[in-house]
Amino acid sequence: MLTRAIAKQIQQLKQKKHRDQQGQFCAEGLKSVQEGLQSGLKLVHCLVTEDRLVESLHEDWGISAMRIDLADMKKLSHLSTPSAVLGLFEKPKSRPLPSNEWIVALDDIQDPGNLGTLMRTLDWFGFKHLLCSAHTVDCYSAKVVQSSMGSYARMNCVYDDLPKTLQQLEMPIVGADLKGVSLEQFDPAPKGVLVLGNEGHGISDAVASLLTQRITIPSAKGSAVESLNAAISGAVIAYTISNRLGFLR
Repeated sequence: MLTRAIAKQIQQLKQKKHRDQQGQFCAEGLKSVQEGLQSGLKLVHCLVTEDRLVESLHEDWGISAMRIDLADMKKLSHLSTPSAVLGLFEKPKSRPLPSNEWIVALDDIQDPGNLGTLMRTLDWFGFKHLLCSAHTVDCYSAKVVQSSMGSYARMNCVYDDLPKTLQQLEMPIVGADLKGVSLEQFDPAPKGVLVLGNEGHGISDAVASLLTQRITIPSAKGSAVESLNAAISGAVIAYTISNRLGFLR
C-alpha cells in the first residue's frame, strides 16, 4: 500500500540534498530497475501501474511491487513522462579508484543528458570509474539515471576535490582540449586519467595545470563547428583508448 510517508520520501528524492541525506535515489522504467537489481543494488520500494508487472517482477526477481494508479505515478515521477515502474534504491557506496586502469574525470559537467549518455558509452567501452568534481551534476539524478539506460548501476562514481585527487593518483592525466595533439597521434598508456571539461568553459585552470598531455579530435577540412558535445568527445576518445589498448572484443 502506498502510504503518505512513502510518497513523501519519493518526492523528496527529486532534490539532491535529500538523495544525499537519505542515501537513496529513484530509477524509473523497467530496464533501469532491472539493471539495478542485476547489479545487486538494494531495492527499498518498487511501484508499478500494471498488474502484469506486479506478477512478472515477483516471478523474475522475487519482488513484492506495489500497484498504484497512473495518476499517483504522475505525481511521484521525477520525469516529465512517467514510466510504469519506479524503483527506490539505496545508493551504492563509492569504491576506491584503481591505480592500474583508466579513469574518466569530469570537470563540472552540468547537463544530465550528457552525463547519462557518457556513462552508457563508457560502460560500453569498458570504463568503470568516474571521478567527478563537486559541481558535476549528480549521477543519481532522475535524468542521468534514465539516459544512462542502466549503466548507472555499473559505474563507480566518486565525487571529490578534483585537483587534489588528481595529484594523488600518480598517473598520466590527459585532457580533451582543442589545442591538444591530434587523437591520431595519441599513444595511450596502459593506465591514466581522461579529463573532460565543462560544456561551456572547458577544463578549469586548476585542473589544466595538472595535465600531462592534451589531445583533440581533428575535424574535417572546412568544418565550421567550434567544438563537440562532451559526451560525444568522451565517446570518441574512449573508443580510441579501448581500441589501441586491445580492450575491444
